[in-house]
Order: sequence, then C-alpha cells, then structure tokens
Amino acid sequence: MTKANDDINLLQVFSTLRRSLLPILGATVLIGAGTYLVSRSQAPVYESRSSIISLFSNAGNQVVNNTLVTAPPLPQGALDEALRSSSVTKAIMQTVTAAQLGPKPTEQIQKGLQASLATGDSSLIKVNSRLDTQQRGVYEIVAQAGTPRAAQVLSGATVSALLGWDGARAQRGVTNARRNIEAQLKALDTRLATVPVGSPDNLSLTAARGLLLQNLSQVAVLEQTSSGTLSPGADPSDPVTPVAPRPARNAALAALLTLFAASGLTLLLSSLRGRVNSAADLMPLGLPLLGQVPLLGRRDLNGGMVRASRSGRLYESLGFLRINLSSVGGENTKILAITSSRPGAGKSSLAATLSASFAEEGRRVLLIDADLHRPTQHRIWNMASTQLVPLAGAQTDLSAAQATLPFALQHPDLACAVHDPAYPNFDLLPAGQANRQGQQLLNRPDLATLLHRWASGYDLVVVDTPPILALAETLKLAISTDGVVLVVESGETSLDELERVQQIAQQNGVKLLGTVINKVPRSEQSYYYGYNYAEPEQK
Repeated sequence: MTKANDDINLLQVFSTLRRSLLPILGATVLIGAGTYLVSRSQAPVYESRSSIISLFSNAGNQVVNNTLVTAPPLPQGALDEALRSSSVTKAIMQTVTAAQLGPKPTEQIQKGLQASLATGDSSLIKVNSRLDTQQRGVYEIVAQAGTPRAAQVLSGATVSALLGWDGARAQRGVTNARRNIEAQLKALDTRLATVPVGSPDNLSLTAARGLLLQNLSQVAVLEQTSSGTLSPGADPSDPVTPVAPRPARNAALAALLTLFAASGLTLLLSSLRGRVNSAADLMPLGLPLLGQVPLLGRRDLNGGMVRASRSGRLYESLGFLRINLSSVGGENTKILAITSSRPGAGKSSLAATLSASFAEEGRRVLLIDADLHRPTQHRIWNMASTQLVPLAGAQTDLSAAQATLPFALQHPDLACAVHDPAYPNFDLLPAGQANRQGQQLLNRPDLATLLHRWASGYDLVVVDTPPILALAETLKLAISTDGVVLVVESGETSLDELERVQQIAQQNGVKLLGTVINKVPRSEQSYYYGYNYAEPEQK
C-alpha cells in the first residue's frame, strides 16, 4: 500500500509540473537571459597569481646559523590578518601608485583596499594556504583588478608588502635588543663620569662597558642579517582572459536556480490550494464521482471532438459515465445541466461528447447551448447540412423561425432546433450571438416549464450552462433542470470551489448528481485499464 501511494504522489507531482510547464520554462528562460545580458554589461575582471614560500632558515653550517636571526613560524591565518593591517595596505598602495596604471585602475584598487581596512573583507586580494603541520609550504596570492597589468602589479605589490612585513617582524626583536644595550651603555657612561679614574669602581665599570660595546657590535651585525620565514615564490602571472563576468555560467546557474524555485513554488501553491487530482480528493466532500475523462492530444482530436467520442479512450470513459448517470439520475432525469465551477474546465466539450454518446446509444437527445456569454457548441458540431426541426409545442411552419436559444425563449411558439442527418438522434439548439438581451431571457419565470415542454419530445435534454460560480443565471438554469453534473478539471479545480458549489446547491435545492473529473493525464488514469483486450489468434 505504501509503495502504491508513493507512486501516485509522484505521478501527481509530475502532472502538476507538466500543467505549469510553460510558466516555469518561461520564468527560467527570462531569468537566464536577463542574467546573461546583465553579466555581459559588467566590467571585466582579470586575475593574477603569485606565491610566497614559507621555510625555516638553515644554512647547514653552525657558524652561519649562529649569525642568522630568524623570526618564529607564522600561525595559521597570519597573512590574512597582515593584509588587513594599515602598514601592508599602505605599502601595496605605494607600489601600485608608482606603477602608473592610470586613474581608473588605481582608483579601483585604492577603494578596494580602503574597504578591506574598513570591513576586514577584501575582494581584491586573497591568500590560499597549502601548509604542513609545521606551517611550512606555499601561500598563493590571488589578486584581481580591472586590467591585466593592474592585476599583475597588484599581485606583485602584495608579495613585496608581505615579504617586507615578515622581514620587519624578524628585525623587530633584534632592534629592541640593540636599543636596550644602547640604553645600558648610556647609563654606564653616566656612572663612569662620577668615579675617580683608576679607582676600583672605575676599572670595574670600564670592563663592563667594554663587554657592552662587544655585545652592541654583535647585535648590529645580527640586525643586518635578520630574516623572516617567507621568501618569494612564483612571479605574478600575466592574465590573458578575464575571470569575470562569465555570462554563460551565470545564466546557466540563474536558470537552474529559477527552475528549481519555480517548480518548488508550483508544488507548494498546488498543495496549499488543494487541487483535485483524483477521486480520493473528492471523498471529504462526499460528492459522487460519475466518471473520469482523459486528456486528449492533437492526434485524438484530429477528426473533431464528436468523432473522438466514438472510439478510443474517450469512448470508454463516456460509456462508464452514461451508466453511472442512468444509475444515479434514474428514469425521471430528462433535463441534465452540465456546468463547472470555473472557466476552462471543459464542460462544453463534455456536454457535446456526452450528448453524442447518448445519441449513439439510440436515445433522442437535444443539446441546448445556454452559455450565452461564450457559446461554443456551434463550433464543436460544425453542422454542414442542417434543417430546422420544431420543438414540442411549436408550430410546424418555421419559415420565420430562427434556431437560437434567445429566439426560442422569446418566441416559444416558433422554437426550433437544428438537425444534421450526419448525426442521427441528435438536435442542437445553439446560443446564437452573445448579447445582453439574450442573457436576460434566461431569467424568465417560466423557464422550467419551457425546458420540460421541449424535453417531452426527447429522451434526454443536455443543457450546457456557464460556470455556476461565475454567473447567477446558471443557478436559475440549474434549478430548472432535473439534475446537475459538475465538471472538475484535473489539477486545476480547487476543493474550495467545490465546497462553494456544494453549498449553493444545497441552499437552492439544486440536485447535484455528481462530478466528472475532466482532462485526466494518461499517467493518472487509474480509471482505465491497459490490457490489450483483442481476439485471440486462431490456431
């Protein structure tokens, strides 16, 4: 059971996305194209890479090593912090200014460096570390600018500034030691000036002064040979092509994100709106399901809607619908209204094909196109050879008659329908041209009497009405009939709409026979069987 339910949900997801395919693809293409055009309009960005090597100084000779002063190893992230210091930023800017890159590139770099000092986040210079556990390895310096030369100069200036910062770090300790010895020497000279020459104190202070002078000379040498742990690596690269913007990549990413976002939003809205996709969705309302009608493609409608009802999947679904209607409505249901809660559900197509199906069964059927706002039956049937036939209670002389519903309502004695020999057992009372006067005629008080009089000459009268939630005249028509069939568009009609229709029907005494789920995608047609029910081969 769980597996089956999961499959049904997955099919519903695909069906929901397929119905909204055009808006989803439209938004995806629009956002992708817009991103591409915006990216194309942006200024190019070039990138130059250089490197710094982090090693401990060791010449392999004890004497030489004793004459070298090396700074301690750098901790993780030290160079990133150094780039945010004012001294390094100032050194970089001095080198960039001396390179005479031009006003615009120089100004861009200056603004980027100032922003780095203010916010601590630099978009111009980045440091990528590849170090071992002892902080030995390579620092990759990545610099970006608006021109190839500006990027190259910025990368080299960054390397020089960081090397200078590392050397100053090593020299700082030796310099402090030299200053301390100089201060001691100055204090000793002051004391020597106060003691007699040749006295024991004088001799002791003189010996101490000589030792300080010796230490001072050694520190002065060490100060000149002090070094940091960093040394230059690869020279700054010469960029050829810009790294940004990338219109094609940006457009592809934007389109992909839009596709996912639009699909997710479509599924979310569909779940929030509570759309009807299957018979299970109708169970909370208690509305009987009379049938499911498949979604037809162009190949199915190649010969027209009426012809499609005589074979294939539509023929079988209409057969089930006929049986269910006869069972639910009974023999007293002679006037049947076909309506929907919203436009576009396919009620007119269902009214036409259902009428054709009953006529094919041998029952005399009158189809009335009462949708005077958007009449469609005359286009669906497209009767080539027509003749006028009087409706029950009308005169036989119809020389001055017009076969339209407004005329029949205004002149009941001349009411007539059209008949085409190509469609036996079927007559059509079309709506004619849409006009306000014809719509007002539906409000006449004896409408039910007229419909039942016309129905006396037929086995069944099918009335194609406007959507019941859209117009009040539909309610008048529904009350005048023996029963109403509500057409539900799969994946589009919401449960809220059906609840409103159900409430209106109960309040006004409308007999709601049940619902028909229309435009059911092939993947969701659990109502139909896929067996190849053909005659067995003769042996």
